Amino acid sequence: MGGSEAGDRVGRLMASWRAERPDLDLGSIGILTPLARLAQLAASRRAPVLAAHGIDQGHLDVLGALRASGAPYSLPAGELSRRCGVTAGATTQRVQAMERLGLVERVRAAADRRTVHVRATVHGLARLDEVLADVLATDEALLAGVPAGERATLERLLRGWLAATEAGVDPVDESAHDAHERALRP
Repeated sequence: MGGSEAGDRVGRLMASWRAERPDLDLGSIGILTPLARLAQLAASRRAPVLAAHGIDQGHLDVLGALRASGAPYSLPAGELSRRCGVTAGATTQRVQAMERLGLVERVRAAADRRTVHVRATVHGLARLDEVLADVLATDEALLAGVPAGERATLERLLRGWLAATEAGVDPVDESAHDAHERALRP
């Protein structure tokens, strides 16, 4: 399917809704529908690449968070949950599965035995290094439709939008809105 056909599909969807509900502001459909579809495409294109390396997206998230934390590539379980954006229960499930694969290990803190750290193993770090180039190449192929000169702008806008959304910026609060607008400027 060509890019214009997908764009036309969103346009047709918006036109249909405008005909049915002309009283509503439907502008979000033109942004969120393609964004949701792109997220689906990114996940579906990454999945076979990750599977070929014997891991899934959750494993990649954990290994990436541990690697990005720097040596000794270890984080308290609660911090790992926060960085991966998942619940403590989801982190526990991921870590248990990854322990069975030899990718991570759980280590109790010496000072407080109740604190559990998750540490990447040598095997886990090697697996991450193996998969990362393939994942990035897959992601780069998905980004091929974004002109090189517009990528920095797109990244800035998306990161600003995400930061404002995660911070719970109230669009009615003018001071928060002004701060958000300043954050979006280059």
